[in-house]
Amino acid sequence: MMRDELTALMGQIRRLLNAAADLIILNILTLVCCLPVITIGAAWTACYAHILRLVRRQETGLPLRTYFADFKKALRTATPAWLLTLLCALIVAGDYYFAVYASNPPNRFFLVFSIVMAAVLLFAAVWLYPLMARYENTVRGHIENAVLLAAGSFPKTLLASAVQLAFFALPLFVPDLFYYFGWLWLMGGLSLPLYLTARIFRKELACVPTPEDEAQAERMEPQENRED
Repeated sequence: MMRDELTALMGQIRRLLNAAADLIILNILTLVCCLPVITIGAAWTACYAHILRLVRRQETGLPLRTYFADFKKALRTATPAWLLTLLCALIVAGDYYFAVYASNPPNRFFLVFSIVMAAVLLFAAVWLYPLMARYENTVRGHIENAVLLAAGSFPKTLLASAVQLAFFALPLFVPDLFYYFGWLWLMGGLSLPLYLTARIFRKELACVPTPEDEAQAERMEPQENRED
């Protein structure tokens, strides 16, 4: 009994360390692929594709083996979706600038409009890229599903949005955090919030491990331990 418990514990620790290593590699790959800016959507989608396999406990191997294949595949749908997201964000930012800085006194209508639209855009974007990583669909179909899921699963949407804002926005508004903990952000500042988002959405993304997945994971552990 004690030996079985120790074997199970070592298996959990091994999976945790493997997942942490994958997230670090994914973070570096995603940061590099985000540098052209135009490919940010494809980079995020490819990162999500590998993370969803981790959540489902599928054997993935090193991210290098699959990341660039997922990235190449995502370019067709994720790039137009990202450019549309970016365009909408620029329009919202322009409305906010007009309401606060160009109007005297500040235009309340455009201020409220820009805040509401920014929230809607954020909530939809939180769902959009994991959906593109998990399912085959048109860009329009992904956007429609993202909006519907954002409204239909609002508590999860709000939680995932808070997680991503905490990782992405805090370093911008509190530069001291990035100054002292920037090395942690470089290790997991992109991949970790995406992983947490995938965990929050795992039911909607059909990433809850099935009994077959659990049985396969249990069969793999004794084999690994015997080889050791």
